Amino acid sequence: MADLSPAGPGLRTAQLDGRRLSEALLPLELAPRPQLQLSAISRWNAMRGIRVGLVSTALLLMLIGANLATPIYPLLQQSLHLTALDTTILFTIYVFALVPVLAVVGHWSDHLGRRALILPAVALAAAGDVVFATSGSFWQLAVGRAVQGIAVGLSTGAAGAALGDLLPDHPTLAAKLTLACSAGGVALGPVVGALLANGSDPLLTPFLLHAVALLSLCIPLAVVHPRMPGRNRPPASPPRITTPAHLRPQRLRLPRTGRREFLLAATAGFISYAVFGVYLSLAPAFASRLLHTPSHLVGAIVAALLLGSSAAAQLIVPPTSDRLVIALGMTGLAAGLGLVVAAGYTETPALLFIGSVLGGACQGVAFRSLFTTAVAAMNPERRGSELSALWIIVYLGSSLPIVIVGALVQSYGLLPAISGFATVAALLCTTLALAVARKPKPA
Repeated sequence: MADLSPAGPGLRTAQLDGRRLSEALLPLELAPRPQLQLSAISRWNAMRGIRVGLVSTALLLMLIGANLATPIYPLLQQSLHLTALDTTILFTIYVFALVPVLAVVGHWSDHLGRRALILPAVALAAAGDVVFATSGSFWQLAVGRAVQGIAVGLSTGAAGAALGDLLPDHPTLAAKLTLACSAGGVALGPVVGALLANGSDPLLTPFLLHAVALLSLCIPLAVVHPRMPGRNRPPASPPRITTPAHLRPQRLRLPRTGRREFLLAATAGFISYAVFGVYLSLAPAFASRLLHTPSHLVGAIVAALLLGSSAAAQLIVPPTSDRLVIALGMTGLAAGLGLVVAAGYTETPALLFIGSVLGGACQGVAFRSLFTTAVAAMNPERRGSELSALWIIVYLGSSLPIVIVGALVQSYGLLPAISGFATVAALLCTTLALAVARKPKPA
């Protein structure tokens, strides 16, 4: 978590009574830590482990909330007369709201501090839950999804950068936590939603309980004292003031260092999240048809198998720089998609489960390795903006491809649409595997 006061480098400050003007203008609660004298709401100097836990929990809870509705969509289709295309559009509205926010404010945490974005994002996610829980039409659902997307967009880059700041001596652990909380939240969301939807009010209970959990998290986030972003500055270094010029939208740029690693990780993420998005939006209907059951929990479990296997692999398997292992990981994702399609045509449920686990585990190994390498090559003082650029590309995979698949379902049916998508995704996985396996040119 970072301090709210720093601004961009290169600002000149005048002297005033032996202090720099930027220091004199700041309230004491935003002054350097040794100068804090007055009590303030953010005076809890929590240990690093607690700070890491708060950031990780915030990221995990927000991703769970963004996917609570996955097993509930069939109920929404019945009550609001939604089509398969409507469902995929609702899913992509979340992404279309998230990506512009990442593009506009992704660098803000480098100047305002990490908590300045994470705390309001958690509160906004709770508001999105309330809107979604009380929705009675497609457009109200769309507003709720958009609010959830804005909240995740505010926090994604800031949370990843905060973990990097808190664990500068353990960059691998920081990347592992970022990916595990992201993938784990997406995997747990459908399962939590299905379990909570078994109550008396399946369209209300999951979202209200999740909103309460988010609002409870706001309390420790508000009272913990913030820390500086990026690399640590000397204690005598005065704080810097952020001006509106620093907060203007910036043109997205590739990192100056580690550009190849960035592009490989972004491409792997784009393909992976396209697969994840199709699973989350259509897996419940696909599984219900294949298994001949109306149970919402079954569809949620099938969706969680792919995402949960990915999260487990990212937690258990250490990242590797071995190009062959990473290439095999992307190839394994393609093979898993092939088994899922074969399950539909042969009506063999076992192939659906095996393909989901195989594809998720292989994706987790490959993407985490590429992601860790890309993050390690980033400039610490631009980590927030560069991580946001990476996540923008990744999340775009969950947008247009899903709308296309939803339209294909309307025209050709569920199985042919999923088969066509799986074929294209498998070809992209194979192409990326070949690119990873190729030895990079010397700089």
